[in-house]
Amino acid sequence: MLEAIAIDDEPAALEVIQRYAAKVPFLNLSQGFLNTTEALSALHTQRVDLLFLDIQMPDVLGTDFARLILPFHKAVIFTTAYADYAVEGFTLQALDYLLKPIEFGRFLQACNRAYAQLKPQGENSSSIFVKDGYDWIRIHLDEVLYIQSDTNLLFIHEQNRQVCTRMTIADMLATLPADRFIRVHKSYIVALKAIRRIERHQLTVGNVTIPLAGSYRDVVGQRLLRK
Repeated sequence: MLEAIAIDDEPAALEVIQRYAAKVPFLNLSQGFLNTTEALSALHTQRVDLLFLDIQMPDVLGTDFARLILPFHKAVIFTTAYADYAVEGFTLQALDYLLKPIEFGRFLQACNRAYAQLKPQGENSSSIFVKDGYDWIRIHLDEVLYIQSDTNLLFIHEQNRQVCTRMTIADMLATLPADRFIRVHKSYIVALKAIRRIERHQLTVGNVTIPLAGSYRDVVGQRLLRK
């Protein structure tokens, strides 16, 4: 489990974060704070892996607070209505930058990214969670061969099963580790290690033929040759 807290001076915005966090099976949002003073106290007294941090707050800017807690080595996801701070946020090594109003799918994407980066040392394979109907399914990334998009549905193909989830291919690509997966077509992401053959207009992944768009061909070749 990731242990998290949220800081936002707007009670309604804080309630959204708490409601979303309750739906994520690997995230425990233990407390929500309306000011940074109380939150700073929590950082001294309890385990906190991840902070959901608003930026425009009356006592101190979230970006300034992030600088203040750098010695604590806590992961930060900014939650804000203002896009102007995005560059500054990422220079502070934030894991993600969520613009309000935050959609749950985008929130889950950020949480999956945090889970992949903050997983305990010694775990050999990272994983993410996706929603399949009413169920949460753990996807072990080592087992994924390719992912196919159909509008806002993704079909995740593993060796022995297929999982369907409502998510865009762009959001999934942003969640996956870039050193292990690559987009090869507007509708396909493939696992680099699963590619068995490259032809001019297609790839062989496992026992399946996947279309290779011309705009991605050079990148695919460079990534595989580099490895």
